[in-house]
Amino acid sequence: MPMRRSARLSAHLPARLPARLCALATLSVLALTAAGGVALAQTQPYKPPPPARPTGIAPKGDFTKGLEVARPELDPGQAAGSEGSDEAFRAKAEADAIRKANVGGGHVLIKRAGSRLMLPTGSGRPEVFDSVWPNASGNNEGAYEDYRFDGLSPDREFFVVRATFYEGSNVYWVSRKDGTRYTMHGEVRPSPDGRFLVMANASASHDFNGIVVWENLGGRLVERFRFSPPLVGISFYRFMRWKDGRTVELEHTALGDEITCRDGTQEALAVLTRDGEQWAVKDVTASRCKR
Repeated sequence: MPMRRSARLSAHLPARLPARLCALATLSVLALTAAGGVALAQTQPYKPPPPARPTGIAPKGDFTKGLEVARPELDPGQAAGSEGSDEAFRAKAEADAIRKANVGGGHVLIKRAGSRLMLPTGSGRPEVFDSVWPNASGNNEGAYEDYRFDGLSPDREFFVVRATFYEGSNVYWVSRKDGTRYTMHGEVRPSPDGRFLVMANASASHDFNGIVVWENLGGRLVERFRFSPPLVGISFYRFMRWKDGRTVELEHTALGDEITCRDGTQEALAVLTRDGEQWAVKDVTASRCKR
């Protein structure tokens, strides 16, 4: 134990040790104690990191004043791109989602001004997403970021924002109450009673690949389970349905075995189950080869 080692070390120090050596000895004891603390910390149960704090800062008065003027290089809300492009499709889908959400009422209007998306919150501070469109701003192509409002969560307590990057994508939920931003990675599926949220995303490259479960505690999301398949081989999970309030059925696809399923994939039914506070995922059927 660190305390015993430090006590034994102090007992063997000479009575009149020079001041410099005493300082070195003290630092050595502190280093040993810190090392022991790290070892203990690593044995503690995994605790997910807290969600990012709201980043929007509301200036006095109308926070959209001066932002409604179109930038000279493009129109408000229009990422550079020809008609029929992915950018134009996302811009139109967002305009429809904003119109639908604003018609529903019950909140200050969601606004798009050029590359800036502004989401009003109960705290009075809007949560702001600034897109980066390289061919409009002059940044290099790899800096591309496109944030688009995609509607409200099923319980209408969160704004849903989809992000498209030069490589990859993401999904964010933003609390309408205080603007807290949660990284959801993909499509979120609430449990029948709305208490739990599960996300199963399959990605072979830049996006998150795996399963995450959150518990909704009065509008605050707490991560309860996270699983990513091993990097060796290829393995994906896709959401199928909530069987009941504690069981989720998933499709599990893995790289085919070299002997029994060469050049193919193996598919099986998997379940994500909750037992008390613990979650676990496992296959419940034998895998079958698909070529």
